[in-house]
Amino acid sequence: MSQTAWWIFLPACIGMNFFPGPNNLVALVHGTETDAWRASLAGLARLPVMILMLMLLAVGLEVLLATSAAAFQWIRLVGALYLLWMAWRAFTAHVRVGSASGERASLWRMARTEALIAGTNPKLILIFYAFFPQFVNPSAPIAPQIVVMGGTFLLIEIAAIALYAYGGQWLARLLSDEQGARWVSRITGVALASAACLIILP
Repeated sequence: MSQTAWWIFLPACIGMNFFPGPNNLVALVHGTETDAWRASLAGLARLPVMILMLMLLAVGLEVLLATSAAAFQWIRLVGALYLLWMAWRAFTAHVRVGSASGERASLWRMARTEALIAGTNPKLILIFYAFFPQFVNPSAPIAPQIVVMGGTFLLIEIAAIALYAYGGQWLARLLSDEQGARWVSRITGVALASAACLIILP
């Protein structure tokens, strides 16, 4: 990957990382349920999934996905249904002001959600298997180029996780009374349902 190509790749990558996609909306929700530090820590659980995708990209999984439309659609459906289930839970939750955040949002549950959504997000798969190859120089070794692009993407992703997690914490503090807590619950449901729509829509 040439230096010129990297400078073209970088701003596009920033735009994709900070776009309010499914995982970033989940980080925002987690920030409202707990504190920004724990939400950010949980958000890191999406990184191993992304690293695995990058490793598979380096060995040519994009060819398999391109020839298996059914598998791609099942991945899309599973991720969207999980988000809709979480949205329903948020809409129907009994809001109690002053309840312990740790009880409402365990680190394991949040991390598990982040990993699952990353693994079933078709747009993330498309980023790796459609966007990344455009910057690959086919006459040079592929793996080192994927490492450079993947490392850039993951570093920006960590910044996006923190931004959305702190945004969620700010939102929860802004709406801290009982009425505000109900609004947080509703906003949470809307954010999760929106994330599901982002997955379902082409």
